[in-house]
Amino acid sequence: MAQQLEAVFAFLALIQNDASLRAQLNEVCTADEVAAIAAERGYAVPAATLLELFERCNEAPIARSGLMDEKLIRVYLRRESLV
Repeated sequence: MAQQLEAVFAFLALIQNDASLRAQLNEVCTADEVAAIAAERGYAVPAATLLELFERCNEAPIARSGLMDEKLIRVYLRRESLV
């Protein structure tokens, strides 16, 4: 699990500084779609791990259109309490 979290947080760290990634994430609504985007960029981010993190952060498992980046940033900002 620690390795999965490391990969997830490494990927999420990219979001704030990568406008194209933010735009791409805002076109999706599910953890599966986020996992596919991460895989395209070389990150092994299991959708199940994302869903677990969403649950632990009291985030809905699906994002409304245009809001996935904000959801993922909120999870990233709570990373220290999630490890």
